[in-house]
Amino acid sequence: MPPMERPTHNDVPKEEHQETAVSRRQLLKALIATGGAITASTLLPAKWSKPIVEVGVLPVHAQISPPLTSTPTPEPPTATPIIAAIIGCFAFNASGAATIGPSDVIETYTEITPTLSGIELRRTITLHQTGHPQDGTVATDTGLTDSSGRFQPPNFDLGTLSPTILAGDGRLTILWEFVNPADGTNDCQNIIDIV
Repeated sequence: MPPMERPTHNDVPKEEHQETAVSRRQLLKALIATGGAITASTLLPAKWSKPIVEVGVLPVHAQISPPLTSTPTPEPPTATPIIAAIIGCFAFNASGAATIGPSDVIETYTEITPTLSGIELRRTITLHQTGHPQDGTVATDTGLTDSSGRFQPPNFDLGTLSPTILAGDGRLTILWEFVNPADGTNDCQNIIDIV
């Protein structure tokens, strides 16, 4: 008995071999197409719906976007400092009278608004008496306002001026002003006849 012969590829007719190859290619294409469809069917929703749009408020730093043009960015506004104003200045003698004698002790104070503490003010006392050797500025004091907006420097004793001021022949000017012009720019004056 002749040994059994095994068929070889060469034994298969060419037409059948080509059909098998085509069939395999078609099978692969079908598997890929089917696998893609199965994958797509698991990812896609069963029913399409309108998308939900959520509206929110952006934080302030995210709301401002840079300008699209090359125009210069304006400087941010600067805070306007509070300017105080002297609203009154007062001078009187030790008994509280507005008349001043040649040897009286003068009590003085001034007030500002708004009632800010720590604002530096200056009081300048000037004597106007012709022929008096101290004719001119006789005292200058600076100090800070208190919590009520008041500056009250030490009292000034006219009796310390030498020679004594003559009654009815002299005048005092008391000038109140801000030391720092950024705090305020007005002033106040007391003009007092010495009687």
